[in-house]
Formats: sequence, C-alpha cells, structure tokens
Amino acid sequence: MERARAVLLRGIEQRAMPGAVVCVRRRGETLWHEALGTTEGTTATTLSTLYDLASITKPLAMASSMSALLEQGDVALSTPLTNFLPDAPHLKSATVGHLLTHTSGLPAWIACYKDEGNGLEAAVRAILTLELRGAPSTHYEYSCLNYILLARLLESITGTYLDRFAEQHVFAPLGLADTLTFHPNPTDCAPTISQEGPRSGEALTGVVHDGNARAITAEGSSVSGNAGLFGTAEAVARFGEAILHGGLFGSPTRQRWLTPQSTPPGHTLGFFCKPNGLTPSGELLSDRAVGHSGFTGTALVLDPETGCVISLLTNAVYLDNTKTEFLPLRRRFMNAIAGAL
Repeated sequence: MERARAVLLRGIEQRAMPGAVVCVRRRGETLWHEALGTTEGTTATTLSTLYDLASITKPLAMASSMSALLEQGDVALSTPLTNFLPDAPHLKSATVGHLLTHTSGLPAWIACYKDEGNGLEAAVRAILTLELRGAPSTHYEYSCLNYILLARLLESITGTYLDRFAEQHVFAPLGLADTLTFHPNPTDCAPTISQEGPRSGEALTGVVHDGNARAITAEGSSVSGNAGLFGTAEAVARFGEAILHGGLFGSPTRQRWLTPQSTPPGHTLGFFCKPNGLTPSGELLSDRAVGHSGFTGTALVLDPETGCVISLLTNAVYLDNTKTEFLPLRRRFMNAIAGAL
C-alpha cells in the first residue's frame, strides 16, 4: 500500500488536510491501518482519533437503524410517510424506501434552522413547507432532508432517539459502542471549522460540523439522521465488513445494501452505487463497489469483487471548506488502493 500512503503524505504536505487515519481490511484481515499527520497542525493523529463522519452518519446510524426496524417487522419500505406525518398531504406518494434511497422528490438542502429555530421538530416543520421537485421515483436527488425526516420517523416508531437506538441495535452488537458515537469526548476528536449554522466560523471539537445537525442537537434531546456521528477509521471499516461479509443483518437485507435499490438507479439501501457519480470508489475499483462519503473529508468503500473495505477519515474542512485539493486526492488514493489490490 506504499503508493497509496505516498498519496496521503503528499496531500498532508500540500495542505489538503491536516492528517488522516486509514483502515483497509480484506475478508477479516487488516491490510493497512495507520495514522498520518496531525489533527490541527500540532497534535499527532492516532489510531483512536475520532473524526466527525458527517454524511457517513446516514448509512452507519440512520439507514442501519431503519434496516433493523425492517427486520423486526416494525416498518416496511412501502410504508407511506403520511402514516407518520399526516399534516403533509403533498408527501402522500412518498414512502420510507424513497427517503432511504433519495428518490422522495425533496430538494437537496435548506438551512432548516433559519426560519424555524433549533430542534428536530423545527427542522421537520421547515422541510414540510417544501414542495417536491418531482414525483417520488421519477428522479434521484441526494438530500440531507430525507435523513432528517427518517430520524423523526424512527422516534415515532420506537419512542426513543436515534443515538440510543443505533447504539443498542447497531453499534453494541458489533462491539463498536465505544468507537462510534454521537456524544464523543472532545479530547479524542479531530476539529473542524463550519461555515453554516450555530457557531459558524468557529473551530468545533466534538461538535457536529453540519449546520442542520448542530441546530437539531442544540435543542438537547434528538439527534439528526443526516450527520452527527463520530468514529474511528477501524470502527467504520468494521461496520463495512459487517455489511459486506455478514454480522449485522440477514442475507436478504445485506444484499439490498450491496445492490441498486433506487429508481432511477444510483443508491442501495444505504450506500451510493454505480452509476452514481457520488460513489467515492475512484476509477479502478470494481463497478460493484459501493460506499458513502462525508463532507468533512471522510469515505467508506466496500468492493464485493475484491472483498475489500476501505475507510479513510480526515478533517479536510479544518483547512479548506471547499476541499478543492482533497476530492481529487481521494480519487487518486482509491486508485492506488485498487492498484495494490
């Protein structure tokens, strides 16, 4: 993996990110697990550094929790959203499955906190004022708003919050309750700088970077389904292994995580997949590769063809909120991994 390592070291030198932790596993064997650079210019990264996973929260916490509810028979992919949101008749054709696969018709993003204030209920109110950009299943539009609504649905179904449910039904069964968390110890975390939401422009350590998620947690009870999870590179990779090779869900559910489930295609039950250009797998991993990225500079890729799981965690937004250097670096990194495999 030396060529892939060199890509990351060049990125650190060129200030694409302060540092990185990478974990590459293949069929239960660790091929590479290393911490490089620093968290903010002076403090060295470690294998136990917790990173703000940003939108990797979507598969690791939200989609996995909904999958647990599916397997328990508490909800169905075809369940209409109006079962939970009766005051939103314009969503009558949208279902739980549409939210999970980003085919609900909702737009990509709004600043939910600007008009309605903090808290999950306020965010839901803001989202429900929006008209759909198209009928469900007519187009794919990756949207954080889908996963904010899913957090609200989970609370309605279970009577508890996403952080507690995910810990009990996803993280703890995998032995990851200490390394995947919505409530990290700030001293263990790499910092970020956000340009949106409460405390914009400040260095945030152990506080979620995403503005909507930060406003939702500011209310003090709920967490968001679109962002807010912190984790180590190894924990993220081990979650990926549980999807790829088993250990969390039954085979029918796992297959829906590894194959296209959206109409039009581009998303599995929890991950980006080809032909979706958001799939962070580079250009040389197989066409069956699936995965998810996070705005802070994080990525998880699973390749069924090679049996490999790749977890790359950085806090690129600490140096550059647009990540103009990081995104092409990530592509080169994944290509170098593919070359090594």
